[in-house]
Formats: sequence, structure tokens, C-alpha cells
Amino acid sequence: MPKSNIISTVEYSVSESTPLDYLLIARELSRSPSKKPVKYLAMGSNISKLKLEMRNTFGHQNRRPWTFTPAPKTSDLHDILARIIQRYVTPRSSSLIENGEDADTFARNAVESMSDAEFVESVGGVDLSYGTEFQRKVWLYLISECPGTDCRSYQDLSMKLFGDTGHSRAIGNACASNRIALLVPCHRVVRRGPATHKNDSVGYRWDRWRKEKLLDWELGGGLMTLAARRLAV
Repeated sequence: MPKSNIISTVEYSVSESTPLDYLLIARELSRSPSKKPVKYLAMGSNISKLKLEMRNTFGHQNRRPWTFTPAPKTSDLHDILARIIQRYVTPRSSSLIENGEDADTFARNAVESMSDAEFVESVGGVDLSYGTEFQRKVWLYLISECPGTDCRSYQDLSMKLFGDTGHSRAIGNACASNRIALLVPCHRVVRRGPATHKNDSVGYRWDRWRKEKLLDWELGGGLMTLAARRLAV
């Protein structure tokens, strides 16, 4: 297939350091200002490496030429990234409740009260067009049917989506292929049974320790069960 001459522009924003290190969010600039879904969201400890991985990821998509530009100060992409951090990355703190219903608490509660699907819609949606039909089915299920108060095994998802456990490995591959961290919550899919040394080397696309932190926060911090910890690989 010949290479397209149409240049696509991607704008991106990088967060300040968070408990999960840096986050980089990106979306394609469309001719239609109302259609700017999140196309990429990654986490890492090195900003330069995050930018390089973004460029490499888009460089292998649809054989299209891409250009990348930091989002201007006036872009709402910075606010979208801040809202994502507020919902998923900042551990829930009882001090906010104890200090009363101030503006920050009100905004935080509003963000956290949304379902994942509602929140994804509120930030412009996600662009899953790069995935296969199978992968999109898994990702959409995670957005709509796997809340942060729960986690599922690959076998559970296979049974739920296909009526048997024979698709567990393919579901694992779909999670590993996900380019949109947090908004497509693949961190909530876990292995069944205790982790082995061999399994320890197979984990979350954005590093296992981030997955463990996310599950700790979402499943209640110190109340997370030992069984859940063993699943979090």
C-alpha cells in the first residue's frame, strides 16, 4: 500500500511528576473541533522516552506521516490530563472529606462519581480504531463493565465475553496492546492464582508496580485482600 501524503498532527501534554511518575496524553487534531478523542495515554519515569515511544507508536500506524506538537497553553488537553490524574492517579484521601466540601472537594467528588464510561465520554472519548475487532470488544467491555471497585481475571473476561476460557491468552494480548492507560482500565485485569517467579516478569505494559498501586487505591488501599495482591501481576 502506498504511503499517504496527508500529514496528521498529534498534540500532546505531559504531566508534572505524580505518584505514578509522568503521564503523557495525546490526541489527533481533527478538522472537526468536536471530534478529538484521546488517542494515546502512557506512563513512565522519563519524559524523553515517553515522547519517543509516542512517536514510534504513531509511526507504525496506517503508514501515515505524523507531526507532533506540544499542546498550547490554551488547549483543554491540559485540563483533561489533570482530570484523569485527579480520578485515577491521586490516591483518595480522607483529609479532603474532613476539611469540608470546598471547591476542590466538590470537583473531585464530581469526577469520582461518574462511571468510567461517563468519564471517558466527558474527556472526549477514546480512539480505539487502531485495534482489531476482538481487541476493541475487550477494551469497550473494560470501560463499561469493569469498575474500579472490582478486578477480573483473564479467564473471567473470556467466559463473560465468549462463553469459555479459551480466549484468555488473546485477552491478555489485547490488554498488552492497549495504548490508552487508565481510560481503558486494563490494570483491572489480573491473573488467577498466586504469582510465580516466572509470572513476575510478565506484567502491566506500564510496569507492574504501577498496576499494584492502582489496584491498591481502587480496591481500598490497606483493605486490599491478600488474594487480590496475588492476582495483581
